[in-house]
Order: sequence, then C-alpha cells, then structure tokens
Amino acid sequence: MRRKITVAIEGCCHGMLDNIYRQLQTSERQMGKKVDLLIICGDFQAIRNVTDLESMSCPDKYKQIGGFYRYYSGQQQAPIPTIFVGGNHEAGNHLRELYYGGWVAPNIYYMGNSGVVRFGGLRIGGISGIYKDFDFAKGYYERPPFRGHSRSSMHHVRSYEAFKMLQIRRPLDIVVSHDWPQYIERFGDTQELLRRKPFFTAEVERGELGSPVNALLLERLRPAWWFSAHMHSRFEATVDAKDSIYKRSWSDIALGSESAQPVNLYSSSLDANSRREPGNQDEIQIGSLSDDELPADVPGDTSKVGGKRPRLALNLPPPKHTTSEEVPEPVLPERSLAADVADSEPTLSDPRVPGRATRFLALDKCLPRRQFLEIIDMEVDDSNLDDAPLQLEYDPEWLAILRMCHPYIPLESAPFTPPADKAVSLGSVPDFPAFSDQMLETELQWVAENVFKHGPVYIPPNFVPMAPVPPPGTPDHVSFGLAHAQNRGNSGRGGRGARGGHRGHQRGGHSQGRGNYGGQADMSWNGPRPQVIYPNPQTDELCAMLGIQDRLTQRRFQDDN
Repeated sequence: MRRKITVAIEGCCHGMLDNIYRQLQTSERQMGKKVDLLIICGDFQAIRNVTDLESMSCPDKYKQIGGFYRYYSGQQQAPIPTIFVGGNHEAGNHLRELYYGGWVAPNIYYMGNSGVVRFGGLRIGGISGIYKDFDFAKGYYERPPFRGHSRSSMHHVRSYEAFKMLQIRRPLDIVVSHDWPQYIERFGDTQELLRRKPFFTAEVERGELGSPVNALLLERLRPAWWFSAHMHSRFEATVDAKDSIYKRSWSDIALGSESAQPVNLYSSSLDANSRREPGNQDEIQIGSLSDDELPADVPGDTSKVGGKRPRLALNLPPPKHTTSEEVPEPVLPERSLAADVADSEPTLSDPRVPGRATRFLALDKCLPRRQFLEIIDMEVDDSNLDDAPLQLEYDPEWLAILRMCHPYIPLESAPFTPPADKAVSLGSVPDFPAFSDQMLETELQWVAENVFKHGPVYIPPNFVPMAPVPPPGTPDHVSFGLAHAQNRGNSGRGGRGARGGHRGHQRGGHSQGRGNYGGQADMSWNGPRPQVIYPNPQTDELCAMLGIQDRLTQRRFQDDN
C-alpha cells in the first residue's frame, strides 16, 4: 500500500514567509488539496531583532527585519509544516543556537548544519551553507559576537559536516542544499541555463559552477530528489544511476591539493564577443560586491547576449524535463544494515538504490514572475505507517551518526582530520575514511534501546522563544538604522575569493534591492540590546537524549557587551 505526500519546494526565502505561504494557499485552492510539507532551500533569514540583523551576513544597506519575527513571537502561525536549510545570508547567531537542528518558530524546523529527519515515510537529508575552499577544512573557530569575517564564515560548509553526511548507509528520498552540486548543469539543459544566465558561462566552461562538496555527496548518496536554490534560477537535471558526477578524492577537496584541478568539461567555444545587454542601472550588478555580499540578478532582458545565444561545442544529451507539477516517485525500500557482520571484516554499506536516478531541481527566489515554488506528489510505502499523523520524526541512523561523530567535532581553525585509526576507506570516494558498518550498528543499537524503544519518535514541539522581538506592527522594511549607516566597518564582507566556487554568485541575493525602501521611515531599537546567543533548551534536550555535550554553542565566549 502506498501513501501520497504532497511536498512544496521553495528556492531562496529572504524573509518573505508571508508571500510564500500566501502563494501556497492560493495553489492549494487551485489544486483542491492540501500541501503536507514545505521545504525551503536556504537564505531563510530567521531574524528576531536588531542583534540578529547586525549578525546577518550581508551589506548593512540591504538589511531589514522582515516578517519572521511575527512567527517567532506567535503573532502568526505557519499554516504548513516547514523545514529549511541555511544559506549564506542568515542570522548566523540564531542558527548557531540550533546547530543540531530545531524549531525556529512553531511549525518551522531548521535542519541544522547538517541533518536527516523523517516525515510521513519520507527520509529527508539536508546540508546548510555554501562552499568556500579556504574555510572548508577548518573547524568551528567562530566565537560570539561574530564580527568581521566570522559573520560570513559561519555559513561556509565544513568538512566535518560532509564527513557526517557520508556516514549515511540507508537510502534517502530527498537531499536539500543551498548550493548546487558542482557539474550538475551538464545533466540538464545547459544551453537554456546560459541563455537565461549568460554570466554563468565562464564558470561552466571551467567546471566551477556549484559546490564540489555537494557533488561528492550526490555521488555517494544518490537520493531520489535533490533540491537547491542560491543561483536564482529554475533548473532541472537528471543524474542516471550509471552516471558519475564526481571522481576527485577526499584529500583533493578537504585539503585543497594543488594537483586537484577542476575537470574542463566544456571547450572554450563560447562567443568571446558576447556581452550582456545593459539593464536597470539602479540595480546592483554582478561582480560589484565581494564574495560574501549579496548580488542582485542581472537586470533587464538577458535572453540575448550581444544579439547571439551562447553556444557549447560539447554535444550534450537532450534535457530531461518534468512536464507536470506533480511527479510520483517509486517506493524506496528499507534496508538492513550490517545484519550479520558483527564479527567479520569491516564493511561499508552503499546507500544508493540500484537503478534509481536522482532528479535535481533548483528554484528562484520569491519575487513576482519568478519560478520560486514547485509542488510535487511523492509516494511512500504505507504498510508500516497505519495512518500515522504527518509529523516530523527523528531519524534513528542520523542520531547514531551524531553520537558516533560527536567526539571529533573540531572547535578551532585547525583542519578537521577524520580518525584514520577507526575508519576504513570508502570505495565510491577515493581515500575517504568512514566508520565501518559495525561501528554504526553499535550506535544504532544504543539509539534503539535508549530513544526508539517504543517505536518512532516525533520531534517534540518544544519551541520556546528566548529572544526579544520588535513591537507588533513593526513593518518588514525596518532596519533599526543599519540600512542608512555610512562607512560601517563590518558589513559582512569576507573580502576573499573562492577557488572552486562560483565567484559571481556565491553571494546570494536580496529580495528588496535598495537600502532606502522607497523613502519609508525607519525605526530605532528601543530597550536593552538583545544577546548575541541565547542558551536554547531544544539543543540541551537533544544532547541529553543522546548522551552528548553541547560543545559548540560556546556560551563562555560571549561578549559581555
């Protein structure tokens, strides 16, 4: 027996929850049915107050409170269960409180720096942030109050998170990321992508568009679906089971080996005389900001490039587009892990479902006439659900992985080194050390006996507001003076390039444009200054349940000011 789950996917949020939920409710009326789950692919911007706004990684002139604070304070309620991963423009101090994941508001769940949850039989993985080669190998060295480069580096994915995700042995239905996987453009309609986004051309030619970390994860995990945002463009691709998207070694990506040069997938046949047509000069142009600032989409009509369409010499296969909004997925089998290998040689189970392709979908940001929302029907095996309520559940394997990896969490800037004495090589990723099935099985048994002894465990609705918010009625455009400040020293700029990342677009984008908000009046923050980080009881409860310590919140390093 199968159960159908209706899932909505949103690209970049940029604090526009009201508009997203309004559009979803309109879609529900048109379809004549309810959406069960909303997935947001980053740049969520869970901003509660002026301190969160100051901590957000973007230029001050683009900062505004947005509408999230109303959901945090209970003034509004999310009408649909919502989960999201972090992007590169977030209130990093707020999300740091929920490193392992947790509710940022009732019915809105953050998946943590990396994580896996279950919903109605779907198994959903997520990884937050974007790839920057100069921070990838480092530990979590950032400390409150997160000034200067720390504001942006908090959103740079770390090798420790990839290490945890690569321990997964059981099939995933969905993986959510902000960044696209590197090379994913070659598995879809590349020419159409470059027609709409001609400024991607150089990076596509060099094989530098997207994240090598996500390509590595896609190569290993092969979920049924992979959802992303970040590039502000809708794009579809299909990676067949027989295809390989990533062949570099773990050392190449984690240690930044000089010998690890990107594969040149395309010849340099794009018209060298191609030029983007001029557009609205009031909108920020690509390339005018540092790598950690917000870009705006190229303005004007980008359907032509110097009167010609860009061409690729490579004879790409025809695109495999989805013609329907609702695409049923095959049932995903549940597989046992290391059932009879307790005393055998170390083994590594493969999470891939034989013969299953991965369908990739990226979406735009929430603006008029943009393709920012898609609704898909997914089918799951209902034999063990017994009409169970559609609620978020903890995933047993992921909790076991958290316990298994917790002793090795890196808290300084020194490179993370997987424990080679306790790991074996992972065949599908050259020289990558992974814990054996037997080690994971030991932790799975602990989790089964101490957490899941009575069956599935729903994530408790234990949200508690900890931080102050503006008074009711505060308009979304308010910046508490930040957007009008001049010559500020720390506007979230990293000031450094990103080898292996897409230089023009790893800076995200903001939905509003200018800092004067059309002449609308700003407000000052009244009352005491909110703290940078608050002790979050959700993190405390999760750590207590797993028998681990919260070592990352780093409350002892808070700035007394």
